[in-house]
Amino acid sequence: MKYLNDVKAKDIKNSIGSDTTYQSKNSGCFTITSYLDSYNIGIKFVNTGYEMVARLECVKDGEVKDRLSPSVYNVGIIGDKYKTKVSGVDLREYTLWRNMLNRCYNKEYHKKHPTYTDCKVSKNFLRYDYFYEWCQKQIGFNCTDGNNRVFYLDKDLLNGEKIYSEYSCVFLPDEINATLRKMDSKRGKYPIGVSFRNDFNNFQAQISINGKCNHLGFFDTELEAFNVYKTAKESYLKEQAEKYKSQIDPRAYNALMKYEVNIDD
Repeated sequence: MKYLNDVKAKDIKNSIGSDTTYQSKNSGCFTITSYLDSYNIGIKFVNTGYEMVARLECVKDGEVKDRLSPSVYNVGIIGDKYKTKVSGVDLREYTLWRNMLNRCYNKEYHKKHPTYTDCKVSKNFLRYDYFYEWCQKQIGFNCTDGNNRVFYLDKDLLNGEKIYSEYSCVFLPDEINATLRKMDSKRGKYPIGVSFRNDFNNFQAQISINGKCNHLGFFDTELEAFNVYKTAKESYLKEQAEKYKSQIDPRAYNALMKYEVNIDD
């Protein structure tokens, strides 16, 4: 294995067909397969067999990337089938994919959002090309709500498991997605939707809709407060299911119509 900083162009050219390997900065070792000119040098990565054409300066600096290696958070494979950017702007598919991997595999992210610590991504979803094609087939992927906001990728509604996969994910408007969030880290010791008001010496029920807290009343017991919250949330989600029925996956519609709030949520 050689580093290319001090290797001359003619030596690189002469290594075609040999067992000589060179080290890239972030994608492992590669060999030289062809040398048309300084702008068209064929290389092949040892670990994956991925082949590409690069300029001499990139080859010498080791600035070549194996698009079949798990390069995104050490698990995600970009591949070479689809672009990640257009005119310097990340494609929505790539943004969704990278954010999904960030939530599941970025330890720094887990420090601020510990509820994602045990989340995983399915084997298929680790590949950007698979995820990209999956998105094109999904009801709701190209939809927007009344405020022209695109629908969100949701993994919890269909089965509640901590895994992003082609079987668990659907696209939902924020009106639904935000209401489904359980906000475990901010809840405290009382059931979901319930808090204790010291100034009134009783329990308060409230539901968050479109980012705003809606007061549902004060109650003598936390169970009474929870039951009012439960009824309000289940009713609201059914209303939203009917409102967006034509824009969401039938599986999502059915799940929303059957959605039940549990006291240990």
